Amino acid sequence: MRRNTANALLAMAVLAALAVLAFAGVLARPGIVGHTWDWGIPNFAEQFRDMARHHFSTWDAYFETGRYHYFKLELLYWLALWPVSVLGGETISKWLPLLLVFASGAALWPLARRLALPPVFAALACIFYAFSPYALSRVVAGHMPMLAGYALLPLVALSGIALLSRIEAARPGVAYATVLTGFLLGLTSLHPGVGMSAAAMLTIGFVCRLFSCPRKKTLAAAFLGLGCVAVAMNIHFMAPFFSDYFGKGAIRHGWGLSVSADGDVTVDSELPRREAYHESTSQPADAAAFLRLRPGMDTEYVYPVPRGLDIPWNLAALCLTLGVFAYPFGSRKTPELTGLFVTALLGVLLVAGSRTLPGLAFYQLILKKTLPILFAAFSNTTRWLPLVVLPYALLFARAGADLAAAAPRPRLAGAAVALVVLVFVSPFLAGGLTRPFDPDRDMQPLTLRQTPINPEVAAVYGFLRDRRDAFRVTYLPPIGITWPGNTDYTFEWTSAYSPKPFFMAFKTHPLAEPVFAGLYAEHPGTRIARLLGLGSCRFLVYPRYEHAYTYDDFQPAYPAPAMVDGYKDYKPVIDANLARQEGLTETPLFSGVTLYKNEEFLPLVRPGNRVAAVETVGAATGGNPVVAALAEEVLLPDYDPGTVYLRAGGDPVFLEFVAAMLGDGPTTTRLLADRATDRKLAVVRPKTLIDAPTVEFRRLGPTALRVRVHGAGAGFPLVFQETFHTGWQALLVPRTARELTGRGSDLAALIAAYRPAPVQGADQAGTAELAGYAARGLISSLGSGEDIRRRSLLYGPGGRVTGETSSRVAVDYVSPLTAGSIQNDNLPPLLFTEAMFPGRFEPVSAQAAARPQDPSGWRVTGLGGPVALPDGLHVEAYGFANAWWLPPGIVRLLPEAGEDTPGYYAKGPDGGLDYELLLSFAPQTSYLIGLMLSAVAYSLCLTIIVGGFFVLRRRERVHA
Repeated sequence: MRRNTANALLAMAVLAALAVLAFAGVLARPGIVGHTWDWGIPNFAEQFRDMARHHFSTWDAYFETGRYHYFKLELLYWLALWPVSVLGGETISKWLPLLLVFASGAALWPLARRLALPPVFAALACIFYAFSPYALSRVVAGHMPMLAGYALLPLVALSGIALLSRIEAARPGVAYATVLTGFLLGLTSLHPGVGMSAAAMLTIGFVCRLFSCPRKKTLAAAFLGLGCVAVAMNIHFMAPFFSDYFGKGAIRHGWGLSVSADGDVTVDSELPRREAYHESTSQPADAAAFLRLRPGMDTEYVYPVPRGLDIPWNLAALCLTLGVFAYPFGSRKTPELTGLFVTALLGVLLVAGSRTLPGLAFYQLILKKTLPILFAAFSNTTRWLPLVVLPYALLFARAGADLAAAAPRPRLAGAAVALVVLVFVSPFLAGGLTRPFDPDRDMQPLTLRQTPINPEVAAVYGFLRDRRDAFRVTYLPPIGITWPGNTDYTFEWTSAYSPKPFFMAFKTHPLAEPVFAGLYAEHPGTRIARLLGLGSCRFLVYPRYEHAYTYDDFQPAYPAPAMVDGYKDYKPVIDANLARQEGLTETPLFSGVTLYKNEEFLPLVRPGNRVAAVETVGAATGGNPVVAALAEEVLLPDYDPGTVYLRAGGDPVFLEFVAAMLGDGPTTTRLLADRATDRKLAVVRPKTLIDAPTVEFRRLGPTALRVRVHGAGAGFPLVFQETFHTGWQALLVPRTARELTGRGSDLAALIAAYRPAPVQGADQAGTAELAGYAARGLISSLGSGEDIRRRSLLYGPGGRVTGETSSRVAVDYVSPLTAGSIQNDNLPPLLFTEAMFPGRFEPVSAQAAARPQDPSGWRVTGLGGPVALPDGLHVEAYGFANAWWLPPGIVRLLPEAGEDTPGYYAKGPDGGLDYELLLSFAPQTSYLIGLMLSAVAYSLCLTIIVGGFFVLRRRERVHA
């Protein structure tokens, strides 16, 4: 026992030393490790916390104007990183991949020893697995969750082998081993590619045993059971995926999310992109077998052989492959090794893609034709590399051990085997992570890049974080079409970790085209501030980069001052066009970062004062006519941000509804020319404005927002400047008249205790303004008066936490009245079950669908709690946003509130209505239920694993 422990400790020490050697260049360089493709380490501790919180929500509110996304596979990943985030992004970005690489090799040790490998050869298998081409590719690409799943694969295999052994030997503990294997399989779903590799590996192992195992029913039951355990652990994202896919063919994962303005990506739209990717990554069969792969698109594979070692490395690859494929001809065969050999063969075929007949049949017939969703998700062949690497590590070590045992000089033979392994992994050990980029040799700079976290990065982050108002921020150049070249700032790749929601990350947002035209066109418009205002963008952050290289050539005739890989430097164009913009004011707060304030800012929720209908004149053409009309309208002097633009369309039922919103008064029609397509657009709007009410609101998280409407005397559009989705619903919430109006509240005392925050400047209500709002009935609550503690962290070099600030206020943030809206963070918080299973308006006649604004067509069910407004009142505004038409007659169908009796509206002296709406994202309810089920599955598994371990040991002692 002591000898085994000593061997294990020595092997781990060698592995750790090699890991430090491989990462020496990274550790020696200052700065946070930047991504080549998908790196996921932010700068500051609060960003880690925010990313963990985002994974409890199905609505990604931080991205553009939000999107529906339920693939929250990285929840455990971010929860695990949160406690160590105080060390700073620089430290974590350096040590996390090192530790995961070490963990990969360490996890293989017990599996290698289980397969009776001698300690030396088990250590060589660990070294090969830890520093394999797959591991290096994942580190360079920044796929940390994939690397974490890769580190779990040996444990999955070990647990599966133990389970199979128990079944065949009829030993106790089959149920325990089934749960343990299923639990480990479920954990590999940190990335679906690794999870599928683990599932394939287990499937092969069970199928290989199916022919020889006398207890076939038990074997089948165990296989089905472990699959059910893994599914139960991940039901929170698997259930909505299957519902979404089988319901309407939509998927929420893949390239399409970053290039489709529709938000819904279907298999049909994703397949062409994945087919091109598949063709690029499919490897020649000999390259797949020798692990001498060529890079495909982007950074899915990189394993640069050190100069001067081409011949030795290829010889090592040849020896490695021969040692693996000599297994069928050897004398030592076991069911476990045979399963690994079959896994290696299948892995080689999968990595080769459609370049072999079996691969062609599998990818093009089984996946693409029969199961296109799987082709869209798993067509990247290099992601199947774990099925090759894991068996190669063990089978070659087994062949080496057998060779040494049969050789006249065992130590010399063992040294030769060790030399083969060390030469093969030399690309990783000899500085492959930080090698100089050779543009003549590499398509892309497939090497890690490190950027010091400039003190102003923390300063800008702190400024945006400390502001209480709900707004979005745009970082320039817009991410997704440019990259800034050499810089001292890390904004260009941390959009998902901004302290405020990020707007205009990719050219997927409907407003992107006119905004980009304003930034890059030769003759730009001067009013992009108004377009950004429709996305509630208050600030533009523009670090003073040296260059701004762009993928798209917006001006073919523009002579670029600098060139990188054929891309033009558009920084002079951006600088010139920004200087022409109206409505953007430069704020001199930072020395190296220009901060523009958008004077055309519009609140996240606001009432509209009229509805305008937009449609294409003549034959319909592609593109969004509402956005095209807006691009022209914002340039006109009579542009009114209170006008809510809707697309009329051709549906006669919807046209009738649009006509009702326009009203019976006189209208004007304006014809516009869409300069992008030369089509004609008609904009019809009423001459008379609606006497719109005032609203106050509070953002309650990514999936909910509380709104109180004051003085609604006629129907009006309520705009929510978040991406339109049918899942957003408006719920009427029962309240007392005192709560809805603020009557009887001690607002005067709370106003006296109100202290505006200096960081907000003029973007908050002053004490006198607040008193005026209270006197006019525009605010209904200023909280309970109890101290509210605000805590913020301070950051030093490398993003490390150096301290914190703390303050207390009696009254939370209140904004000035802007565009008919007040942000009031003193409104009540969200109750956990408040939006679950609301009451409904049900149609009583066929007219309800055609005339949703008519109260006579509806009756209400489920009174007593929140009641969801009819879906027909929910429309798309501005070509991207949510809007609800709110006629008073619909609200009056519900019971009126008394002073102390909950109801759904309170009537004012002038007849106007005060009422409360909860804007809620309905899919969040089912996601939370699924998340609770997953949590229960995790808890049960851990209870069984921990408790069953001691019970099983006791039973095995008795059995022995």
